[in-house]
Amino acid sequence: MIDSVSWAERLGGDTFLARMCFRAHKVIRSNGITSPAPLTWDDLNEIVAAHRLEPPPMRLSRAGGAVPAAAYSILRTNRRGASWYQPQPAEFHARLAEGASLVIDAIDQIHPPVREAAAGLKRFFRTPVQVNAYASWTAEEGFGTHWDDHDGAS
Repeated sequence: MIDSVSWAERLGGDTFLARMCFRAHKVIRSNGITSPAPLTWDDLNEIVAAHRLEPPPMRLSRAGGAVPAAAYSILRTNRRGASWYQPQPAEFHARLAEGASLVIDAIDQIHPPVREAAAGLKRFFRTPVQVNAYASWTAEEGFGTHWDDHDGAS
């Protein structure tokens, strides 16, 4: 279990809210403190394998644009006519190796350690919190220069 209180403490507690929040950027170093990662590559592998995620909540992005789902998935249709894109491991991995970035929106809704961290931040900031995951195997930018209509942290 991730200690959600530590997220607020790492930010600086009430000092952060009074002096930094919405006023300036802040880099928070670990200072050698290690804690369990709320999300690992093994977690991502399990999420992709076990959940029926498809664009737009899960997608690959490369060079500022979306990678077509057909480049790493196949379209499946069940007996009731519902269709979805099922990632194909070899093609999925090939796109990542080529420089694509994996994006999973609202990962806090499906991964308990991230949900716990988000809940701690929600209590601290007293505002809704959504966590999106961005992961890449390479140094290539998946999105390029852009802006968001919401606060973000990396």
